[in-house]
Amino acid sequence: MQRSPAVLALALSGALCATTALAQPAGTTAEASRAVNTYVYMIDDAKNRVLVSTNFWRNDTKYDDRTLHRFLDILAALEKKGFRMDPKAVIDSWDKPAPYARCYVYLEDMQVAQKGKGGVTSGSRVWCSGAGISEAEVRQSDGQGHVGQVLQRFDLMLGKAKSGGK
Repeated sequence: MQRSPAVLALALSGALCATTALAQPAGTTAEASRAVNTYVYMIDDAKNRVLVSTNFWRNDTKYDDRTLHRFLDILAALEKKGFRMDPKAVIDSWDKPAPYARCYVYLEDMQVAQKGKGGVTSGSRVWCSGAGISEAEVRQSDGQGHVGQVLQRFDLMLGKAKSGGK
């Protein structure tokens, strides 16, 4: 029996989509307790600070590998923008006025998660103090172009924070 390439492609894409969705947590307490949170503080020459954080769900090593690559891609992009890792760049208060921007990039975040047929799909949140706008949500962590969208939102937020929310 001969199968058409379109049918095989459809079956393969369905399998890949199901794998992606199932690799993320279902929101149960047991799965949440297995998650590992990793974070890095970064600072630039103008003393602007950013906290980059991600979660490893530990229920699918291939998904966690893609999570690690997204995390490292964000760090590398921020380094190209002049940020460097610095454990002393801790953000003590998000609300207290400061002469620099304080930003966060939360990857694999369940606060913006969406439920779908195959399970839960995490997203990302980006925000900077002094930007004058609400945090930006970027859906579907494992979606094509996710890192680029996160970085676009970061640039927008940091730019607004530097210009006093204008």
